Amino acid sequence: MGEGLDKELQEFVSVSESFSTPGTSDLKDIRASYNLMCQHYNTPHPEGLKVLEGAVEGPEGDIPIRVYRPVEAINETAPNAAKKHPTLLYFHGGGWVLGDLDSHDAITADLASQAKVQVIAVDYRLAPEHVYPAALDDCWAVYQAITESPEIFGANSDRLIIGGDSAGASLAASVALIARDINLLGFNAPSLKGQLLIYPALTSENLPSRTTQAQAPLFSTPDLDNFIDYYLGHKATEEDKQDFKIFPAQAGDFSKLPTAFISAAELDPLADDGPDYADKLKATGVQVKSLVEPGLMHGWLRARHSSPRAAEAFARIVQALRNLSA
Repeated sequence: MGEGLDKELQEFVSVSESFSTPGTSDLKDIRASYNLMCQHYNTPHPEGLKVLEGAVEGPEGDIPIRVYRPVEAINETAPNAAKKHPTLLYFHGGGWVLGDLDSHDAITADLASQAKVQVIAVDYRLAPEHVYPAALDDCWAVYQAITESPEIFGANSDRLIIGGDSAGASLAASVALIARDINLLGFNAPSLKGQLLIYPALTSENLPSRTTQAQAPLFSTPDLDNFIDYYLGHKATEEDKQDFKIFPAQAGDFSKLPTAFISAAELDPLADDGPDYADKLKATGVQVKSLVEPGLMHGWLRARHSSPRAAEAFARIVQALRNLSA
């Protein structure tokens, strides 16, 4: 389980592991166990939150979305301009294979309520039924829809943040890079104001944490490799490893990207991905704040109500979101 964990986090790891199905490779069983674990940690929506269900037209059908809007930001009698809210476009984690709107519902609701921003969560297609680039195509389609018609979503296009956790953070970083490239080509697409990346998967490089945290609590290096295989539909080739749309840290240019807040976890094979990406952004003049949260593991967001350490880390993310969207 890893030494030195707080007792609350030891309990969190033990309870989370109790939902696992060791020895099975049946994806149906793995997803069912993951969903049960997510349900266990779900909490009621905070008061003062309006939640709306919707969908965006995607390349292969409708993409479900869920909108979380703090009620105090709503003034139904105000003119349309006053109904546009600072907005976080959020992509959930789950290794590109697991998760949906419900798996991260409590997390996105808390982000919206505590940061006082609108959050739009995206139910992108999952691998291996839909391999790369299906998930990225869906995330891009929702980004395009919001930026082309922000009034439909009640979004302030000048205060649009993109973010996510784990695989979702990887998708967010790739969308930010694609959006930057489109702007550099001379198209007048709205620029993102910021990116919020939580224990992100960003690089194909064999960074030290891949080894030092290979058997970290709840998420291992073999787990990461398996998820990438599912996502691509095959073992990553050398060409795949250099594709920034798969591994954002492999981009050749990091300039003119939006301000970033990157929160990595110490006990995680991905612990070095955040600092590595932050260094690449900073080298081109991008404003970045990067943290490696000590004593926390991949997936710690679900421990934010039971662990003081996780609660403090979540408070830092909330404050960063407020700052990015200000």
